[in-house]
Amino acid sequence: MNRIIGILMLGVLISGCTDKTSAPAPWSACFNGLSNHGRTADKIYVTSGKKAQIIGLQDASFPDLGGHVAGEMGGIWTGSFKLADGYWMKVADVISNEDTLLHAREMIVYPHQNEFDFGQVLSGLNISSTQFASDVEPGVVISYTIENTTNNERSVNLGFLLNTDMSPVWFSEENGIRNTVDKVEWDKDKEIFLVKDSLNSWHMAWGCDHKIACYEIGIEHVHTKGLVTPTGMYTTLLLQPKQKETVRYVITSSIRSFDEAVDNYQILLKNADKELDDKKQSIETLLSTSEIEIPNKDIENAYYWTLINNRWLEMDVDTIGYYLSAGAVEYPWLFGCDNSYSLQGLLRTGNFDLVKSTLRLLNKVSERTNGNGRIIHEMSSNGFVGNKGNTQETAHYIVALWKAFEWTGDKKLLEDIYPNVKKGITWLTETMDTNKNLFPEGYGIMEVKGLNAELIDVAVYTQQALAVASNMAALLGEDSLAEEYAQKAEMLKQRINTEFWDEKAVSYCDFYGSKSDALKTAKGAIEQARMTGGEESEVIASYYVNLINEINRNYKTDVTKGWFTNKNWVINTPMECKIAPFERAQEALETIYLHNCGKYGPYLSAVEKKHMMTIATGVQAVAEANYGRIDRAIDYLCKIAETLGVNMPGAINEMMPDYGCPFQAWTVYGLATTIVSGCFGIEPYAYLKEFTIVPQFPQGWDRMSLKRLRIGDNYVSFSMEKNKDTYTLIYTSQNEGWKGTLKLPEMRGKTITMNGKQQLVEGDTILLNSRKSTIIIPLDK
Repeated sequence: MNRIIGILMLGVLISGCTDKTSAPAPWSACFNGLSNHGRTADKIYVTSGKKAQIIGLQDASFPDLGGHVAGEMGGIWTGSFKLADGYWMKVADVISNEDTLLHAREMIVYPHQNEFDFGQVLSGLNISSTQFASDVEPGVVISYTIENTTNNERSVNLGFLLNTDMSPVWFSEENGIRNTVDKVEWDKDKEIFLVKDSLNSWHMAWGCDHKIACYEIGIEHVHTKGLVTPTGMYTTLLLQPKQKETVRYVITSSIRSFDEAVDNYQILLKNADKELDDKKQSIETLLSTSEIEIPNKDIENAYYWTLINNRWLEMDVDTIGYYLSAGAVEYPWLFGCDNSYSLQGLLRTGNFDLVKSTLRLLNKVSERTNGNGRIIHEMSSNGFVGNKGNTQETAHYIVALWKAFEWTGDKKLLEDIYPNVKKGITWLTETMDTNKNLFPEGYGIMEVKGLNAELIDVAVYTQQALAVASNMAALLGEDSLAEEYAQKAEMLKQRINTEFWDEKAVSYCDFYGSKSDALKTAKGAIEQARMTGGEESEVIASYYVNLINEINRNYKTDVTKGWFTNKNWVINTPMECKIAPFERAQEALETIYLHNCGKYGPYLSAVEKKHMMTIATGVQAVAEANYGRIDRAIDYLCKIAETLGVNMPGAINEMMPDYGCPFQAWTVYGLATTIVSGCFGIEPYAYLKEFTIVPQFPQGWDRMSLKRLRIGDNYVSFSMEKNKDTYTLIYTSQNEGWKGTLKLPEMRGKTITMNGKQQLVEGDTILLNSRKSTIIIPLDK
């Protein structure tokens, strides 16, 4: 590990703007697109906007897929309801009657749209398509380009086939929202289809920018599950030799009326090109904030595509609001747990508006649902809450709120939510701590059968919640409460490091409880393992059978202690949150690395040794960076980066390497936190207009830069560069009046050059008070 080695350059440009004469931005290649090369034709893709999504397979087909609403998670979605199971293009030569249903041979993913190449579909006829989902209207745009490659005139029929299936999102039937048959009619004046669910106020309008020759209702070309009404519209093209022509289809919706659906259709049809360009520019602005350039291009590329993945997960639902959803395809709704990680990543990448909107929405829904400070686990996009919240989610949300304040400096956000923070602390420390030992009870991140106890992640995040709630109380003038919270936070920290530590295992334990709790946990794990069946499950079950025997043999009477039973990945949370003593952290991190990891990082359970997730590996990277093990942290990020594009170009699967959701929001936590706060060492105090920099330079990196990092209303940039004689650091700040503190422990007693003048470093810090400084540090010979 090398601490600060480089050129620190805080160079500020207006967010989203780039110098046209300079080298291309490191993220610019994302807009060249990523091809599947036909390799993953049978894997899921998502075309996503804030208002709509298209979900299908990469060969441009739409089979029944998904689990939450069985077989119905694909198709076209807007907000809280589905419009159609899918769409297909049928192409026919008018003269020869040769026809075909299109299947893509290649898919290319761009940050703002997707493209399909169908190749030569009929003799001398090539077809490709592009599609995007709107950020403004609840709708999608699909454009087919038909090329006549012959020297002869061609007459071609295009049949756009849509299986309407207006149906509700997950957790609707349980709340009285029933799916019924769609009513379909053809508006001959506007030449568009109008569709409405028979019972619910779901409306759809769809049509084409070309003259329609004929239409059909009720003729099935492709069978899909559900209450489907097949529809189709046909148009005829007369193509001259070598001519290309593009035909565009627009599908929109409304939760209010046909008139609004038609208005949305006409607006999107008219403004499609501008909306697509605006979308591209907004993503360019997103990527140019917290713009990194590092020697490891695999991690750099994964970082940018993860920001794009999260852009695809932004939702703006009329009846709900603007928020970050958890993951495509199975979890396109609001989560407490996921966002408590994801939003901390987004803060480091400058997406403040989305962070604050999501935090406010979680607070609002949780207060409406629980009323006692408890944060919900998940709310479907229909507004119904499916789980009122696991214990750790309340604590973790409070931590995320404070992080948002540190980065944004938005005191109003803190003031508005603080009353519920206090209720949440009371719920954690009183309602959920029935035996008054400071460890709240209840489920944590790992929803394992039988593991409803005093868990390590619940205890650690509660300790963190108490610590940051103390800061909030002090800031808002409640000094006695601040002291109370601070004392409890310190006591809980000490108890975690005493009661949860297993000296024999050299690890933090899964939970704290009695012998009977341990036996119950083991029995629950056996039951859960045997639910799946098979030889592998029996191996896992036998482990827990042996564990039960060992517990009964070693503990004749009841005893209360920490138990190392499931070996779940969250045993790394004391290091993630920096409450483990330094030497102990080194030991615990090494134990995880040597005994609990697979190819892609920590197993969710090192007993089962089956599943690995980006969140577990990402948290492990954060923990390693916290304790000066930056090379190991980078190694974990490489494991995440390795899975980029395994199933869908530009996407990182939830479960590594290739299953679960095609992309998941919380992947950004490990990548952004390790890079911004680990490598570059940034800790913000936006409310005070201050920040600290404690960089760590991974081995083999000779330079790295971070431009347009957003802190409060300011943008700062910096880079580091090393040569054989010196480290050169240059920084700038957009605004006056900000103070940075560069912490360089090994610099004490050295003579450095700052802005052309030599000065002796007497302590461990260098103050950065001006808008721009250049620092040259000599290397030891």
